[in-house]
Amino acid sequence: MKRSLPFLLLAALALPAAAADFPPPGRGGPMRVAMLSDGGTFSDNGFNQNCREGIEELMYAGAPLYIQFVETFSPGNFERKLAAFAERDYRLLIGVGYRMAPAIQAVSAEYPRTLFACVDGDYEDIPHNVWALTFQVDECSFPAGYLAAAWADLQDPGDPAVAFVGGTDCESVNQFVTGFRNGAAHYNAVKGKQVRILGGYVGAFDDFEGGKRLASEYLDDGADVIFGVGSISGNGGIAAAKEYGKWAIGVDTDQYYTLADQQDILLTSCLKRMDRAVSQVVTAAIENQFWGGTRYIGNLANHGVGLAPFHDFETQIPERLQKELVDLQRRILEGAVSTGWPGKKTK
Repeated sequence: MKRSLPFLLLAALALPAAAADFPPPGRGGPMRVAMLSDGGTFSDNGFNQNCREGIEELMYAGAPLYIQFVETFSPGNFERKLAAFAERDYRLLIGVGYRMAPAIQAVSAEYPRTLFACVDGDYEDIPHNVWALTFQVDECSFPAGYLAAAWADLQDPGDPAVAFVGGTDCESVNQFVTGFRNGAAHYNAVKGKQVRILGGYVGAFDDFEGGKRLASEYLDDGADVIFGVGSISGNGGIAAAKEYGKWAIGVDTDQYYTLADQQDILLTSCLKRMDRAVSQVVTAAIENQFWGGTRYIGNLANHGVGLAPFHDFETQIPERLQKELVDLQRRILEGAVSTGWPGKKTK
């Protein structure tokens, strides 16, 4: 039987976004942690939800935490909300999304004894009380692009095509897209094929219908596999692939478990293990081992990114292709194959 969330977490979740009226525990009680989303909900079956799950796992394990989850939709409110929690002596504030980075930089300077972490946020000079959580997602989207191209070639050899449906045109999405496009192009190069590579951006992360419309354009143009890389908007693209009787690749979390209606068309998902990174940060704060002023880099080497299982396609994807994907990831790790993403940080 699944255990219930501890009372403190349930109470926090029941509050409106500001959550200003609920008195947090006094000093010496559970560590106060607030997680703020950037333009999305914590039930998006992807990016934000995966970050939330990193904290929930600790709660299930009995970690001494008092949690607030806050959904913020306007960058104009980020600093105000972060400062409000810092004023109330919250120990750790976690911003989810790259747009949170400037606000965290500003507020962390005003509250130097408060700890901050930013998922997908990065800095040239990381403040001493900030932990930047970054991910080399090109390392998993490159083999995903190779798989998409190979599958399209197997299913539609006359005119194979793949397409990505992105949320907004930003670095965190483009890192996925660059790996995916170059992985598909790598398949063409090593196999002497001409799989077409399509794709574009919805312009938002929360536009499910917009994602469906954009994906439908590519499906009408012959796309066989849709890469949904844009939270709820990307999920709309995956839903369109289902309606067209085609295939898709998920992103961020193993979407086989979060998109039940599209399970039977998902070849795999690009895993961005934000839950692990968040759990590591919170645990470090509890144990007074917080690595402020540093950068966490999730990659293939530390299992911070990767490919989800093939699930229903385990026996349908040829064994030869599966071995090629394993070898491709090994060669990326060794530096023998470049994903094409520029300026990777190594520390």
